[in-house]
Amino acid sequence: MAGIIGIVTVLYKSDDVLEDFIISFNNQTQNGFEILFIENDVKNTFCEAYIKQHARFDYHFLRNDKNIGVAAANNQGIDYFAAKQNAEFILFLNNDIIVNDDFLEKHLEFFDKYPFIDALVPKMFYYRPEGKIWYAGGTLSYLKGSARHWGHNKKDKLTGKSLFRVSYSPTCSFMLKMNVLMSSGIRMWEHLFVYYDDYVFSKELRKKKIKLFYTPDISLLHKISASTGGVQSDFSRYYSARNWTYLARKYKNINFAIIPFWMLYNLIKGRKVENKAIIDSFKMA
Repeated sequence: MAGIIGIVTVLYKSDDVLEDFIISFNNQTQNGFEILFIENDVKNTFCEAYIKQHARFDYHFLRNDKNIGVAAANNQGIDYFAAKQNAEFILFLNNDIIVNDDFLEKHLEFFDKYPFIDALVPKMFYYRPEGKIWYAGGTLSYLKGSARHWGHNKKDKLTGKSLFRVSYSPTCSFMLKMNVLMSSGIRMWEHLFVYYDDYVFSKELRKKKIKLFYTPDISLLHKISASTGGVQSDFSRYYSARNWTYLARKYKNINFAIIPFWMLYNLIKGRKVENKAIIDSFKMA
């Protein structure tokens, strides 16, 4: 018998987005899946109660005793499904998303039709405004020290094909063959906590020659940064700046040279959050 899809989703301040997520998976045409909900908002019981009341699919709920971050929680998901030994695929998935009823079914159709695919990611639209692209494929960028989304805030230029080889995807929706991931030994970098963990994950996959593909034939709606207060929140600004600086040091890329100038700019602009983050990045091993 074929294995299931093991879905890992990390909860943190997810009260306002969970209803649409649950509805999306209650309505899936493919029911061979289990969702592992990992609660990092440790004192909040709303999500656990809501899932128990409304979920009509197989799931397991795990509550951490502290907020361990997205990367560490995703590693918990890897360990959970590896121990169960019944997952043919693992899907890292945000819960601030809405998907069509055939979302999982279409993924399986692609893996069946194209056996050379190791990992598959869909087109991602902003939830609002309607029809605006957030991710339509992507690439790792040495100059940026991060990654670039194709089609970001633009019309989708990748047309005429159903499959494109890519080197980067956010882990908002990222499905891999479980045996490929386990044989690679790749883990998410837990000390990053949040942000840039997907960038490093994509780099590690590429180093191991794991073939990642993007398809525009599967899509989702993404409520961007719903759990972190938005991209301009102190939380988002801090971890983005800290991890970007850390990785510039780690990979010894050209961005390391501009850090002093960036700090001066932040000082002039009164951006204390960014400068604290940069200083803290030098304390990371």
